[in-house]
Amino acid sequence: MYSESELVVLPRALPARVMFVESDGMVPPSRRDESQLIFVVHGRPTVVDDEDEVTLEPDDVYLANARRLVALESDDPFQVIVLRLDVRRLDESLDEVEFRVNSAAASHRRAFRPLLHLLALVVKANATEDEQNRFKTLALLYALLDELTRGFIADPAGGTTASDKHRSRMRRLLRYIDEHYAEALTLNQVAAHEHLSAPYLSAFFKENVGMTFSAYYNALRLDRAVDDLVTTDESVETVARRNGFRDPRAFVKVFKERFGVLPSQYRRDELQKKEGRDGPSRRSTTARPAPDSPLALLAKYLPEESDGHVTAAFDADPLAKVVAVDAIDVTADGRALHHAYRKVTTVGRAKELLYQEVRDMLAEWQADVGFEYIKFHGLFADDMHVYREDRDGRPVYSFVLLDKVLDFLLSIGLRPFVELSFTPQEMASIADRTVFSAPFNVSPPASLEGWTALVEAFVRHAIDRYGHAEVSRWLFSPWNEPDTGSTLFGFDDDALFYDFYDATYDAVKRSGTDLAFGSPAMLVSYAQDKDWLLAFLDHAEAAGRAPDFLTVHFYDNDFSRARLDEHSPGEPAGLRLNKDQDTFHKTVRQLRMLLQERGMATPVYMTEWNLTVSHRDLLNDTTFKSCYLAKNLLENYDDLDSFGYWMLTDLVEELQPSDDMFHGGLGLYTYNGVKKPHYYVLAALRRAGDRLLASGEGHFVTASDHAVQIYLYNYEHFSHLFASGERYDMTYLERYAPFSEVGRMDVSLELTGLAPGTYRQREEVINADHGSAFDTWLRMGAPSIDPPEVDYIRQVSVPQMIVNDVEAGVDGTLTVSAVLEPLEVRVIELVPRRRAS
Repeated sequence: MYSESELVVLPRALPARVMFVESDGMVPPSRRDESQLIFVVHGRPTVVDDEDEVTLEPDDVYLANARRLVALESDDPFQVIVLRLDVRRLDESLDEVEFRVNSAAASHRRAFRPLLHLLALVVKANATEDEQNRFKTLALLYALLDELTRGFIADPAGGTTASDKHRSRMRRLLRYIDEHYAEALTLNQVAAHEHLSAPYLSAFFKENVGMTFSAYYNALRLDRAVDDLVTTDESVETVARRNGFRDPRAFVKVFKERFGVLPSQYRRDELQKKEGRDGPSRRSTTARPAPDSPLALLAKYLPEESDGHVTAAFDADPLAKVVAVDAIDVTADGRALHHAYRKVTTVGRAKELLYQEVRDMLAEWQADVGFEYIKFHGLFADDMHVYREDRDGRPVYSFVLLDKVLDFLLSIGLRPFVELSFTPQEMASIADRTVFSAPFNVSPPASLEGWTALVEAFVRHAIDRYGHAEVSRWLFSPWNEPDTGSTLFGFDDDALFYDFYDATYDAVKRSGTDLAFGSPAMLVSYAQDKDWLLAFLDHAEAAGRAPDFLTVHFYDNDFSRARLDEHSPGEPAGLRLNKDQDTFHKTVRQLRMLLQERGMATPVYMTEWNLTVSHRDLLNDTTFKSCYLAKNLLENYDDLDSFGYWMLTDLVEELQPSDDMFHGGLGLYTYNGVKKPHYYVLAALRRAGDRLLASGEGHFVTASDHAVQIYLYNYEHFSHLFASGERYDMTYLERYAPFSEVGRMDVSLELTGLAPGTYRQREEVINADHGSAFDTWLRMGAPSIDPPEVDYIRQVSVPQMIVNDVEAGVDGTLTVSAVLEPLEVRVIELVPRRRAS
């Protein structure tokens, strides 16, 4: 069995494709019009090229010339990257030229590095599927052809032998079959064309090709059909007829004999492999290249040789993009802003709020922004010691540790967003159904009566301790993401969850119908169906227990190729992200439209959102994250009733804590309390005014009293290759590789309606040079982290402040201009100092 798929998608006008081929031991013989540059990434395949046999090792490169019969064989599985290049379309004069590239037979490998460098650049240039890459890629292909003609043209053979005559005849036969393969050829037709008898041709074919004519012909047609299946969306019947199978049923039969699956299933499988070869995971993964990643080995050839003649690295700076903005009248009413992003903040679990380090971070965060609520997991988890049973099986409650948590939160002005979760171990129906390193039991309670008694006891205790007036301002929500299935937080049966919801709803409302009780937190995404959400709303309405608000989560991972309940808490490589940079906006808009269609005016609280579910994605420490948050918050400002960024700190117990300060955690702080760049962006939003004057690409302008606030962001989405789970040339230190096309952004805004006079213009700059702890550490030489280094990074990694006095003319106009570095966020505030006389 073998499969192949496009590793990256080159512009279709070009005469080349880059394929990823993997097999459990055999790729059948085929003849192609393209030359094939084969690079081995795993295993020890033997290339059978006409009469030659060459065994290759990982990192070897071999070129099979056009119109040669080529097969790959091995006793074990192998993986190769293949550049298929139609040399004739680049230069017809090279049609009959043969190249000899075989690193396995060379005494040293240096001569092959330019070829692999150019192959690596072709992949890099097409990391994003964009027709604008066409000319750059074409130049790389010509550079590759230049390398081949300079040093790899095969020596012409001397003399003519019987073997040469047989080979010449064989090539004529194969070329004829290749040119007419779609015409339902027969052995008699081919024999007649070559003026041979059918029996002689049959024996000749078997001896020189190693298989019967029929087997070769079917293999050729199948190869072409596979190409069409993975590169077009045409029907299976169309693909069959185009490739010489007049009866589609015969095509399906032959296809299944070779691949073991139907063509339609093969197409789905290959599409999923293209999107993410290792499949997605719902929680926690590493962002470093996996050892068996097909691109990890090739990426080492990206650096250019300093003493070679390869000059195709294309390292020129990208052109700056210019953002044009219409004149902005600062006296306009504008849209009233409520700053919903300050509604909810988050921390991982209740227990973490007992740690002084987490309390210090949260207190500072609350002082800088000022939130109303905080959401966290594990209110009833065993590490809070809320529940146990005595020797007679009677429940024993203790709210001592919860009181310490709630007392602290209320002391800094935060009310709990009470997520009633998870099941105490002694109450659980399934003892070993747990998630996370410090485990939560996520199975349903064995007894609903026991669960509701616990809920009622907690609510009564809270009212006794803090008063009904205070608790009536809290928000109660049952469970976390029951829509993710039983491999995560869901129950085995949705009906069982509905019973759980109803019982929990009643338990809370018995302490006061004015207590706000919402939906469970549900994971939503634009590309994912909303069947679970809709079914839940139908049930709640029919049961007379409609939620007072909805709770939703969003992550920008691409869950579209697998059901949510197939995601696991493990850490496989290749976690996929959405290629569409507007998925967050589309998800918010879709959710609002869905509720509008149902006639619901229910508040919608997003209590978790982030780029990824992974605690080990290296982008989480970079300035991309700050720019990502700025773009998505500002483009959707106040469109929901909260946007609770998940989460406060990398000091979280979902995974075993990492002692690596920059391990790619989700927090606003590193585990040792150093602020990341996105902390400063979210804190700077605190200064946003109460009127929105203008918004659009890269800008968001507000006003309050006489002051004007301008938020600018130079966003660029990561490459499609990175989104598919391939980290390629991204390394622990080089984390900006997925953004190689990012240029500066030149923006100019004309403000009108200002009172003439002098204004103090304060600019806060957050980019790789200012406010990024990770980039500060890089500039230090990436040393090991000790307390003195942590203190220095903390002190130095702050936004840049630029202060100028500027004049608004007598006509009340003022132009604000800025040039933003890649992935920079800049906040500009204009405050009047004195009026003109």
